[in-house]
Parts: sequence; C-alpha cells; structure tokens
Amino acid sequence: MSFSFNVPQLFLLLVLLTNIVNGAVISVWSTSKVTKTFTAAPRTVTVYADGDGVVPSKSADGDSTKAATGEISNGNSNEGSNPDELPAFSTIYGPSGRYELYLSTSYSTYATTLYYTSTATYGTIRSSAAPAKETQLVSETEKIISVNPIEASTAPTTTSTVFSATTSIPTSSLGRISTGLETSISSNPLVTEPVATSSASRTIETATLTESVQISTGLVNGTRSFNSSSAIGTETATETSKVSPTQTTAPSPDVGVVDLFETIDTAPPPSVFSRQDLPLPLLSSVSNNGKPYQTNKFYQNIVIGDQKGAVITYPYSVFYTSENHLGLGISHYTESDKVFGPTNSNGASSYFLNPTLVGHLVLSAKEFTSSGLSLQVSELKELSVLATLQSSSGSVHAPLVEGMGFVSGVYEGSLTLRLSSQVGFKTLTQETSKTLPSGVLKYRVTLFSDIEWLIYVTLPEGTSSDYKLEITDNYTLQGTESVDGLIVQVAKAADKEESEIYYDYAAGMYPESAVVTGSTDISTDVASYSIVYDTKGKSSSGSTLVFALPHQVDSIDESTNARDTGIQLESTTKGKLRAYLTNVLGLQETVTSQIQFLPWASFMSKTLSYTAQQLQELAQVANDEISQDIKNAVTGLDSNYFSGKVLDKYAYILLVISDIIQDDEVALSLLETLKETIGVFTSNQQYYPLMYDTRYGGVTSTGSQSGDTGVDFGSAYYNDHHFHYGYFIHAAAVIGHVDNKIGNGTWAQANKDWVNSLVRDVANPSDGDSYFPVSRSFDWYQGHSWASGLFSAYDGRNQESSSEDYNFAYGMKLWGAVIGDTSMEQRGNLMLSIMSRAIGTYFLFEDSNAVVPSEIIPNRVAGILFENKMDYTTYFGTNKEYIHGIHMLPITPASSLIRTPQFVSQEWSSVISNILPDVNSGWTGILRLNEALSDPVSAFSFFSNDDVWNNNYLDNGQSRTWAYAFSAGLANSV
Repeated sequence: MSFSFNVPQLFLLLVLLTNIVNGAVISVWSTSKVTKTFTAAPRTVTVYADGDGVVPSKSADGDSTKAATGEISNGNSNEGSNPDELPAFSTIYGPSGRYELYLSTSYSTYATTLYYTSTATYGTIRSSAAPAKETQLVSETEKIISVNPIEASTAPTTTSTVFSATTSIPTSSLGRISTGLETSISSNPLVTEPVATSSASRTIETATLTESVQISTGLVNGTRSFNSSSAIGTETATETSKVSPTQTTAPSPDVGVVDLFETIDTAPPPSVFSRQDLPLPLLSSVSNNGKPYQTNKFYQNIVIGDQKGAVITYPYSVFYTSENHLGLGISHYTESDKVFGPTNSNGASSYFLNPTLVGHLVLSAKEFTSSGLSLQVSELKELSVLATLQSSSGSVHAPLVEGMGFVSGVYEGSLTLRLSSQVGFKTLTQETSKTLPSGVLKYRVTLFSDIEWLIYVTLPEGTSSDYKLEITDNYTLQGTESVDGLIVQVAKAADKEESEIYYDYAAGMYPESAVVTGSTDISTDVASYSIVYDTKGKSSSGSTLVFALPHQVDSIDESTNARDTGIQLESTTKGKLRAYLTNVLGLQETVTSQIQFLPWASFMSKTLSYTAQQLQELAQVANDEISQDIKNAVTGLDSNYFSGKVLDKYAYILLVISDIIQDDEVALSLLETLKETIGVFTSNQQYYPLMYDTRYGGVTSTGSQSGDTGVDFGSAYYNDHHFHYGYFIHAAAVIGHVDNKIGNGTWAQANKDWVNSLVRDVANPSDGDSYFPVSRSFDWYQGHSWASGLFSAYDGRNQESSSEDYNFAYGMKLWGAVIGDTSMEQRGNLMLSIMSRAIGTYFLFEDSNAVVPSEIIPNRVAGILFENKMDYTTYFGTNKEYIHGIHMLPITPASSLIRTPQFVSQEWSSVISNILPDVNSGWTGILRLNEALSDPVSAFSFFSNDDVWNNNYLDNGQSRTWAYAFSAGLANSV
C-alpha cells in the first residue's frame, strides 16, 4: 500500500502556527498531531486531525448540528474544482452522530467528498439525515468544513454509500476508520520510530456513541508497541513511546499451584438448549450406570453398530468376533505388516495401513456358542471401557485401557479358559520364573507366523495344582477345567530376552481404568500431570505394565523414567511404544503462558510493534472488511461450523481495532454488533439450534433430528465438536476481553453459562459434572483429539484438522483467562504444550521425524490420521492445498507453538512453493499467512501489496485485517 500527499499539506503538518481568526484558535504542531480548537459560546469543540476528536454532549437547546460544529457557520462550501488535490479529512463524534471534517490548502474544497488516499479515488457521502455544509474561514490558506451530520435516531443500517469512479460499495453501520496522514503516538505504546515532540497536551471528552462510528488510525495511534490500556484524558506527547509488550487480558495472577482438573460447573446446561434425545438409540448391550456416554473414544466401535470394529488400545487391537473363533480377538502388528500406497508426486507413499481383525489370539471359553454369546459394554470412561463376553454359563470381563501392557480377561462362572488363533499355534511351552508370585502360570506360545506371545494364568486360591493349559488342535489352547475367578493375561513377547522379566514382575495385576490428574506451578510455568491407573489383582512388583507413546516418552518425569523396562512394541500409526513397570505414568511439560490474544511466534526476538504506515494501512484494510452487514454474514449460513468461522473472523478484526489500532469508538461499535450477532446463538435462534442431548449427554446440533446424519459434517452425532465450538469460544473470549477493557465489563459473566456449556461438552475436566462425559474429544493419552463421533469405522477414530484441534484449546485457554477460571486457562496451556509434541510428531513431519515411516515423511502432513492408517487426502478433495491447508487454519498466536519454523520452512520448500502458483482461491491466504510462521517478511509483503491483492484469496474464516496485523507484527519482531 502507499499514500499520496501533496506538498502544501505536508508543509502544514510540519509548521507550528498560532493564529486568532474570527475567535478561533488554531494550533498545528509536528507530524504526529494536528489540533484545531474552535471557541464559540456557549461551547468548545476540539477536533483532532488524527480523527479522534470529540465534542461535548448535546446542548440544552437541542441543536445537535451546532453542538457538533461548534457554531462554525461563516463562509461557503465552494464545492468542486480540482479532483487531483487530496484534502486531509478527520472525523468527530457528537450527540447527533458522525461529522467528517476536511482540511484543505485551497478554497476549492470538496465538502462532501471522501478520499481514499492510497488510490486517490473519491465519491459522494450520502446520508438519510439532511446534509449540513458549514464552513469556517480559518486563514487565507485553510478551510474547515463539516459534512453530513448523521442522527443516531435516523441513521439507517447502512448509513452511507461511497461511490468510486467505477464501483458502488456498501458501507456498514459501523462507519469507517479515518486513515489520515498524521499519527498520535503518545497514547499508543506500539512505537518503533522516534517522533517530533511538543509540550502541548490534548483533552479527550467522552462522546455519545451512535451506530455510525469510525476508526481513527494512522491519525489515531501511530506506531506502537503493546500496552494493556489506552489512556483517556489529558495526554502529552513524548520523545518516543516504546514499552514492553503486555496483554490486554493478562494471564491469571500468580496463585501458586493450580489444580488443572477443577470442575467447571455442576449445574445443568442453560434451558435455552432444548432437551431432546439424539435419534440414535443406544444398543441394549451398552450401559453406563446413568452417566453420560463417551462418543469419540478409542473404543467407539464396540459401542455402536454391529460392535465388530477394532478397539486399538496401544499397542494392541481388540475386536469382538461371534463367528468361528468366538470371543475377543487380539492383534499386534509389526512394522513389516504395514501396507503402503502408491508413490505420489511428493515422492512419498499416499497412505499406509495395517491389517484389521486378524485374531493372533482370541480370548474365549469352551462353553461359548455363537447363538448364546453377546458383547456387553459398560464403564465408558475417558481412557477405558469394560468389555464383557456374556453367556449363560458365565462371563469374561476384559477392561480395555489405553496403554495397558497386557490384554486381560477375568473369568466368572462355570467357564473353561480357551484361547484360539486365526494364525495357528506352532508350539506351546510352560515356563517357570522365580519372579512370578504364587499361583501365576507362565506360557510361551509360538504362532505359525513365528511370532511369540506370552500367556499368564492367575489361579485363585484353592484351584487344583494340576491345572494347566494345553493345545487341543492347531488353532486352540484350553484349560483343563473351569475356574471361577481365573485371570488370563496375554502380551507380545519382548524382542530382548533380558527385558522379559518385567512382564513377570507385572503379571497378575492389570489396569481396570485410568484417570488424569495434574497441576501447574504458575511461578515456573511447569505443569505436572499423570495418567493414574486403577489396578486390580497383585503382582510381585506391586505394579502393572503400561506403554507410553513417543511424544510421552519425551516428557516422562524422573520417577517414571526410573521404571523404564526397555521393552518396545510397534503401534499402528505412532511409532514404537515404550513399556514402564508402573501404575502411574508421570509426565511434565513447560507451558508457554506468553501466548495470549495478540500475534506471537516462537522466534520473536523483539517487542511486538507496528510502524505508523502499517497502522494507517491496517486501518484502511479494516475499514473495507467491516463495511458490510456483519450480522447477516454470520447468521445467514446453514452451518454452525461456518457461522463460527465467520464470527471468529470478525472477532479477530475487533481484536485488531481494539488492541492494535486502539480505536475505542469503533471497537465499541463493532463490539456491540458482535454481541448482537453472537446473541443469535446464545438465544439459540441460528439455522440449526443446539440442544442438550438427554440420551448421550451433550450439547449438540438439532440438524439431524429429522434423520440426516450428515448435516453440518455430522456434528449432531458428535463429529467435530471441538472444531465447531472452538471458533465460538475464541470469539466469546475476544468479545469478553474487549468488553472488560472498554465496554461495561458484564458480557462475559452474563454469557458464561452458555460458553461454558460448549467447553464442558468438548472438554469437561471432571466427573463431578454429571451432565457431560469427561474429555469427550481430547485424548490425554494420545495427546490430541479425535474428531469422529458416533460412526463406526474399521480403521478406528480419525482426525483431519490438527490445527482446529489446538484452536479449541487456545480458545478455551483465553476464555478461562477472561472469566477468571485459572484451572481452565492453565489446562488449555497444558493441552497446547502436549499437542505441540503429539501433533508435531504424528501429523506434521520434519526431516528429523523418526516416528512415522520414512515413506510418508515427504508428504509433510498426515492428511487424515486414523488409529489404524494414515491417508494423504481430505474428506473434501485431494488437492494439496486442501490437504495442507486444513492443518493450518486458522493461523493464530498458538500456531507457532505447534507449527515450528523448521517444519513450516521444510513444508514450504518441499510442497507449498511448488503448488502456490496454481492456487488462486481462499486457500491462497491460508498458505501465505502460514508462511509468516517461518518467513513473516515475505508473508507481510504479500498481504500488504495492493498490486497483487485479491479478496478471493481469503477463506470465509480469514480476514485480511488479521493476516496483515499478524504478519506485520511478526515481521517487525524478528
């Protein structure tokens, strides 16, 4: 962008003048501020050339026009003469609305002309109010003209239309940012350049806000670095104004150690959510003792449908089989079992997957029959579920817990242990070990694939000493008698014989469930959290065996690390797991608390700041983007997902206006518009209202109540809730933040229950809340969320957009800060830190990635990550900009924590730079703003260049305002 000034104007800005003409005192000083003060009884009007001038309240005589114009009534308007001469203009606000004042160096002034200084185009301002053209002869070389007072009571929704030479552009009721020539630096501490100074002070009087408000930047707040507030009142210009960056909503005060899993609320969700049952009946074989049902967990395949899909517990896959081999099939796949797709243009495999439903071992009983066997599912918890094989002769209880070192079955009733195999048994050997506790038998079985498994049988006291396990045929092992209370445990044998003793130490004890606990020491930003396994049985060590994923191994605490067994087993999609002899998987992270509302990147070495020209240009961009019917743009969509994206786009614009441009008047006006807009959702009047699902326990869409499960990406059936709600929660955080800063400060508390209901639905931290399952989406073991809900998938749960995953955690963190919920805020911090490891390992691939198969790394991103496969594609197309862009959007201050500069640079050079010339769509802006995470200077040059800019480059959830502010701030801070 560029600005065009003429010499006389610049001269006026640089010369200090004091004249008394017709009772008016005119003071002009420095390039940073031009002030005109008109004194005329009975009132004084102060007008600033930086556009933030205000007038006193309406006079007793009700003459609003005179109240705003200060009885400037002499002279004529002298419209029309030289279209090449650009008058500077300013805006003041009075009780009657908005007044635009033009400063010209000639009597030939356009009294009703609005100029865009970057292009020198112009047009006529039109208003529903009667135009008032009043001029004042100031000197032989200056003229002040007030134009078009807009009455608040009569201002239409669209208060004005600006006609350029070729196009007609609607302007919103928010008015416009006045992008003038000067900058007022003293009030805005985002300063990167020294300015001329003056001892003069200015007094700002509070104006009555109307629907028609303009943002005054460039003229308003010059170059600045961040401060938590803007002073209102008397201000004195200083030599320079550069301060350390602080956030307008600061992190919670130091309160020491914070429990990360405090209950958000125990009250029912607000009644605005109608109470309805989701039209997906629960299986008669599934129950949860009156508690809410999990919908997005690793065991979902046995909760819905035919219950035949696999449950991947890491490292094992478990599935129900009711034909031929009856019972629970158990699989473990090695690296050699993976199947890779064809090589694509990246030089990588387009996908890889593992076999499914191959019963290396099958947990069964001699008495089971296909007609008399069922799978009962209960105890649906955040990290575990209880699967029960039920027959008339008894039952086998198999707790399925993430990370469990054994697959265990507890036999009840008159059942005889049977283990079968779809692969077949080659040999069976009974072994002894001094490490084993009394009553535990150990067997080693070799399959026809030459893979070895260990089998431990724990016999209750009083069982015959003659009990043993025998091969009855090539596919069946069987106990010699039925035993009530028998426990069988199976595990893949360790590669190293010396490590196998740890299985012996753990045999006899098994995890029944697991919970996550944790706290953060705010003084050090160190978060400690643990996966605590609730165990049954007994072992010689007093512990069981649990496996940790690669991203967890990197953050294992010292006490857990001391219990490392050295045993490693391959997972389906996440590299090798490592086994620990422990009941508690202790982990530790250092959180990045400096990530707040404003632009941030991990490589920043300077205070976040902007130049005067950047702020002027930014104001002009924001003007363009708020000049529309915002409410309709958000609410006129038939998708909560897209409505949330568009709402959040305008929330980011509000943030820029409030915290970077720092124009309170327009920020307040836009704030009110966004309050009204989100009010459509908080009152549940959107296209697809939300309901409280009394069947499964959650706030979800009513879109599928008529039977179409695919409406809005299947969100009614709990698909993508963290994606959808993350946008609303972040937008609410911004609205609450700005309202706390410059509004009445009541919005967040007034709407807390509604927003918290969205948080509780996705990320309820405690079973003390009986209305929602604990941590529906985020998997504390996996380190990321699963997007798929109540849909069966033989490849397990999946997630496509890693970036919208951490966008939820980011929004939740900010919302927690706004409402003073320190536990929520710090929990969001921890989730972001965990995801920086997990997503940076399993979804985003740097050259150094040693976890995913090397055949996949050149793709740079996973595409869709399933539990059992990785597929370089999307659900909506195979274009590379889709595949990569869905892991980018939205680009926020949290993005750099996960999308490291190294990764972004490597992805750019190997994939993005090759496709970018052919991308001319909303994905262009996403790809280019993502570039700011490694090369912000290049990204900024793109977003600030009017010669190449096209609004088609913007996704409907992205604004040029935020892209400009984000890339410029990072470029200035390298």
